[in-house]
Amino acid sequence: MNNVRDFGAKGDGTTLDTEAIQKAIDAGGMVYFPPGIYLSGTLFLKSDGGLDLSPGALLLASPDRKDYNADNFCEQNRVFASEQVSGAHFIVAVEQHNITIRGGGRIDGNRRAFYEIPVDRYPLPEEYPPWRPGQMIFLCECENVTLTDLELFDAPYWTCFLHGCEQAVIRGLRIRNNPYTPNGDGIDIDCCRFVTISDCIIDSGDDCITLRGYQEPLKRKKNCEYITITNCILSTKCNAFRIGVGNAAIRFCTISNIIVHHTRHAICFVSVYSSHSQGVQIEEITLSNIVLEAERAFVIKTRNNTLSGLPPGKAIRKIAFSHFRGTVSRGSAIIGSRENRIEKISLEDIRLACTGGEYLDSDSPRREFFPDEFHPAFFFLKHARDITFRNVEIDWQTDHPAWKYGLLAEHSAEIDADDCRLGKPYEM
Repeated sequence: MNNVRDFGAKGDGTTLDTEAIQKAIDAGGMVYFPPGIYLSGTLFLKSDGGLDLSPGALLLASPDRKDYNADNFCEQNRVFASEQVSGAHFIVAVEQHNITIRGGGRIDGNRRAFYEIPVDRYPLPEEYPPWRPGQMIFLCECENVTLTDLELFDAPYWTCFLHGCEQAVIRGLRIRNNPYTPNGDGIDIDCCRFVTISDCIIDSGDDCITLRGYQEPLKRKKNCEYITITNCILSTKCNAFRIGVGNAAIRFCTISNIIVHHTRHAICFVSVYSSHSQGVQIEEITLSNIVLEAERAFVIKTRNNTLSGLPPGKAIRKIAFSHFRGTVSRGSAIIGSRENRIEKISLEDIRLACTGGEYLDSDSPRREFFPDEFHPAFFFLKHARDITFRNVEIDWQTDHPAWKYGLLAEHSAEIDADDCRLGKPYEM
């Protein structure tokens, strides 16, 4: 194991240690960081090696643009200009194998050096900085990846991005970003196969965990499949899980034993997220043993914005929810399109308390762009088929006159509700 101090790293928090750390990486094998603060720009990991941060070791991202990779450093890299972000990264591995990042230390993206965040609200686009790095950890088309027992802190954009990787283990990460960080995702899994995520605690500024199918930049096109996520605690002002984005397929995934708290949507499925794609196919996803405290338990939509004329999306089908417990203030929705119904969705052993209703009377700007979010039912179905409710119970802790239905189905077929106690009428 290569000790970075043996290669000249100072670890004093002011000396730029990029060159010394990269020399230790290039020497091969694992690179060890004893306690200290290591200021660095972009680091390029190599096969059969990685980073080992001891407890008390802090790897701190440089605030200077010149210390980062160019946007075009590899052909798979993309700059998401609509989110006012660059293609620079802190830790990079492209087309490598046997990559490990581990230890009890912290990787700090130093977001506060790039921009401040207004108190108690998201920044407006015009308040975004003129420059900020992209994904803090960028692992692209790598095999045999291990990320364990680290704290990832204050990323200026997405925190940990795996794109086109295979055979990855992510365990014991503690991710903490300011809750108002724009696009401050926790873990993004995009077109990856054979991935496990477990035992993570994530407090993020945007989606905690995403499953994506954006295969266009990759040399080796693939779907996002064979993913298991378990034993995590998640909190965000956006989605704890967002499943969608791209043109490929997301399938054969399980999510279990999760706590979601202080969150807008616990689970969000969307086939077409923007006008840049025809949508992802989403199928064979199971979600079980979820405890949640959120505004909404779930939403499943073929397209993100029902008024924008987006493509109809691809199939969303064979999604199973079971053993949910918790408290929500808004109803859940399954909203397909005329061209493409959502089908074969099952909900079993669901116990949720409802505390809200006032939002149904609100003049929120979201009403214009997402009108179906303001349905007067706890479960709202539109352009759906073969939807099954089994042993579902709603406890109306704080009722509101705007709530009309326990279950409302429009332009839908084969809706089956068995042994359900929704507390309000069904309209099917």
